[in-house]
Amino acid sequence: MAYVRSALRDSGEAADYCRMAVRIVDARNLLFCSVGACSTDETEDIYALRDLCCIDEETMEFVPDRGRIESVARNYF
Repeated sequence: MAYVRSALRDSGEAADYCRMAVRIVDARNLLFCSVGACSTDETEDIYALRDLCCIDEETMEFVPDRGRIESVARNYF
């Protein structure tokens, strides 16, 4: 979750407009790499940052979605 939050901050865009994606390199050791502007491709372990977020009902902003990230993690363990 911290990596998604950091990657969103580094992209310089609002999360709902962010097109950046990450590839899961090693889930056990929490290793990720940025793949640039890309859509989610689960067969290649690529996830768009926006797809790992949800809307916070208090602030109405996109924030990392713990439930979505945990469901992705379950695929690896």
